[in-house]
Amino acid sequence: MNSASIPFLKIAAFLLLVILAGTAGYHFVEGWDWFDSLYMTVITITTTGYGEVRPMGTGGRAISMLLMFVGVGTFLYAVNIFMGLIIEGRIDRRWEKMVEKMENHFILCGYGIMGKEIIKELPKDKVVVVDADMSKVSAAREDGYVAVHGDATDELTLEKAGIGKAKAIICCMSDANNAFAILTAKELNPNVKTVAILRSPDAEKKVRRVGVDILLSPYRDAARKIVSLLSEKAAAEFVETVISGAKSLNLEKVVADDHMDGKTLRELDLRRKTGCIVVAVVRRGEVILPEADTKLEKGDILYVLCSGEAPLEL
Repeated sequence: MNSASIPFLKIAAFLLLVILAGTAGYHFVEGWDWFDSLYMTVITITTTGYGEVRPMGTGGRAISMLLMFVGVGTFLYAVNIFMGLIIEGRIDRRWEKMVEKMENHFILCGYGIMGKEIIKELPKDKVVVVDADMSKVSAAREDGYVAVHGDATDELTLEKAGIGKAKAIICCMSDANNAFAILTAKELNPNVKTVAILRSPDAEKKVRRVGVDILLSPYRDAARKIVSLLSEKAAAEFVETVISGAKSLNLEKVVADDHMDGKTLRELDLRRKTGCIVVAVVRRGEVILPEADTKLEKGDILYVLCSGEAPLEL
């Protein structure tokens, strides 16, 4: 059920209670039949103003005044929420149609401080924001992003966000919600890459158990970066330059497949064909600094520096 419909159900239930109470009041106090009592209650709380259906005593007028104070406000509030739901439903359907056209996109769960920073680095036309807070959904839409209102741990919400065709899902919520969202996403699309931002270091083991592909801890990662910078390690400075430089450079990870097996880097000639340079090869946990005559094996992990994204096939 849409969380936005819960307030309407509550106010509708209260409105029904007011109608039943008003009907019973007219019936027992004024002695009217049930239909006339119901009719008088309805025209009172809707401010229709047809007048009293029968002569009314002091008790009946007291009931009418109570209905005017309580029932009219309740009815108008219910109408206001109901119209809001209709308008919101139409807006949501429009955004859902936009999601249907997307594929190979990124789903960002949680449009908070961290989510806003992450989303700046992603292509605007390839992002779908998911948040349970309607105000954050509205903010994301105002910022020009496609956004879906709902709980990211719910299958229906992720399906609305196009999880079946998504490239990756990035979770920036609480650790518990991140874990549930990743579990749900993996069930709906086993091939989707999952990323979680850790809120508490104590929750790392629990989040890893759900099979997250990439787990980032802002506290730990910031601490490591500070230590690297203070120790003047060139690697940290190089990564920072690549990430923040004016020219778009990306360090990509590629797994060697059958057509790379047994071939040297010279034979593959990746620099000429793709514009990418292999800066490191990881084989069975061992890091190899590659040369032109380095022969690759199937399953080798190649770290490739590219101008822009690495081609799908090297």
